[in-house]
Amino acid sequence: MRYGQYIREHKLWVIIFACLLGSFEIFLLTIKGSGWLMVYVAAACVVGFLLGTFVDYKRWAKYFQHIDNLMEDLDKKYLLCELLEQGDTQEEKKLKEILYDMEVSMNERVSRYRRGSKEYKEYIESWVHEIKLPIATMKMILANHKEQDPGLEEELGRLEGYVEQSLFYARSNDVEKDYLINEVSLERTVQEVILKRKKTLRNIKTGINLHDLEQTIYSDSKWLEFILGQIVDNSIKYGEEGKLRLEIYSEKKDNAVLLYIKDNGCGIKSSETYRVFDKGFTGSNGRAGKNSTGIGLYLCKKLCDRLEHNIGIESEEGQGTTVTIVFPLSDMVQMTE
Repeated sequence: MRYGQYIREHKLWVIIFACLLGSFEIFLLTIKGSGWLMVYVAAACVVGFLLGTFVDYKRWAKYFQHIDNLMEDLDKKYLLCELLEQGDTQEEKKLKEILYDMEVSMNERVSRYRRGSKEYKEYIESWVHEIKLPIATMKMILANHKEQDPGLEEELGRLEGYVEQSLFYARSNDVEKDYLINEVSLERTVQEVILKRKKTLRNIKTGINLHDLEQTIYSDSKWLEFILGQIVDNSIKYGEEGKLRLEIYSEKKDNAVLLYIKDNGCGIKSSETYRVFDKGFTGSNGRAGKNSTGIGLYLCKKLCDRLEHNIGIESEEGQGTTVTIVFPLSDMVQMTE
């Protein structure tokens, strides 16, 4: 805040002062006061007024600068009230009181939101665990009745995938409380993802090429397996039966390991590529009878961000898609090598 701005904001004071000074000068004129006296009184009053306002301006400027410094140093801006002194004037005390009331109100609303979010998450987790039992039972029944339509097992697998997706979606806002970063074998994780989908991949006659995966990264194996599973599921969904080719490989580059999941599916329009990680975005291919939910890649991006992995996608319509996940190498990993 500049002094000129301070004066403009207190122009009422200036008007009142000017009126009082003018009245006093008129009074001196009526009593035939000397010209020098009138000039001296006017100069003294103006200097006194300017000095008083400047002192008040400096006090407020210092106070606001102090607030700006606190805000700049604070990561959690809502804690400003905790660091702000009580203040000497009524204005400063009132400001702190208002900030305190705002903080209390915000904390109450956040607490209500967290309770609601926690209850929702617990309900989804309970529902998922309950529904897993009948799904497992149905899989056992199908395993004992091989003569049944093989499409039933495939549809049951899709149902299980959607159930798993709903569980990870419910947990995605609290990933920090649910993941554990450890050394992870990239090769073993990729093989586990493919193994879980081997029947589907075999049924649609998918060509699979896994190579150069002998890398150790730092991640959460459970969350990483889910992320890779969503990407592979997308390749299956948008690939052509009998022609789908899936290639998964990695390379070490600078201080990171890059994992590539490449397919020769229908690809994505260039005008839609930048939106594939948006929540609910299905694209023209997803709307063309693929029953896409627009949640899978959104979750992949969200979880990668929480795990501090980078994910990107390159695609050409009619040629296929390549998803790249970048795992930064920690100093610990590099030392073990």
